[in-house]
Amino acid sequence: MHSLTKNLVRSLVALALMAPVSLIAAGPVAAAPLSATGACATGIGNGGGQGIICEVTIVNTITTTGGSATVTVHQCQGSAGAPLSGSCSTKTTHPAAPVTSVTQCDGSLVGTGGGSTLRCSVLVTNNFYNVAPGSSAVTVNQCVGSGSNIFTGCNPYPATTDNAAITQCNGSGNGGTLVQMTCTATGTMASALGVTINQCNGSANGGGELVICSATMNNNAIPSPAPTATVDAGSINSNPLLPLMLVLALGGFVLAAVVTTKRRGVRI
Repeated sequence: MHSLTKNLVRSLVALALMAPVSLIAAGPVAAAPLSATGACATGIGNGGGQGIICEVTIVNTITTTGGSATVTVHQCQGSAGAPLSGSCSTKTTHPAAPVTSVTQCDGSLVGTGGGSTLRCSVLVTNNFYNVAPGSSAVTVNQCVGSGSNIFTGCNPYPATTDNAAITQCNGSGNGGTLVQMTCTATGTMASALGVTINQCNGSANGGGELVICSATMNNNAIPSPAPTATVDAGSINSNPLLPLMLVLALGGFVLAAVVTTKRRGVRI
């Protein structure tokens, strides 16, 4: 009886130690809950003479078991000539999963009056730790049906790829007397983590508008362990000690049953 109890305890301890390790070793990147970020609100500033600035910076950390992100959003809404003198804010968050979609500055500055300015940008950096990103040139769909076909700097142009990684500045800058329309899309996309950017579409159509929007994606393959992630409270709902707690609880029930059996004088 003593030998059986001793062996049982050893087995339970070994199981408790192995449980968390097995969970860490299992699970591909796709098993992580992925997320989207709504950066600056869409459909805002719909009036003449207004200015919007929205700058989004995202750093994704991708590992063999999932990942995390750091997102910084800086936005201002004021007059067309001095949007920085209006209402501005900067916010940094730390989602518990990589960000895979960004939508901002769509359907904005479309009211009557014209003379508005729209400046929006997105920079996404994907850091792959011990994961092959599978990088290729970013696909683009931009400046389609925009600016009454008067362009001062859309690059690349024309760019009409369906389901592109970057979709921006389509159906925008119409209304006549276009001041400037500069939209750029650069970088690479990764097959290991699909990220899409959608911005500045159907916007600034009041006439006499200025539209400057840019989107960039970068992918880095890093052959080393990922740094410890900073995650916002409430964005993750898991307890890494849960497997250990469950195994130990189960072991307690089993040991209690063995002791009770022994006291009753039942031979095993």
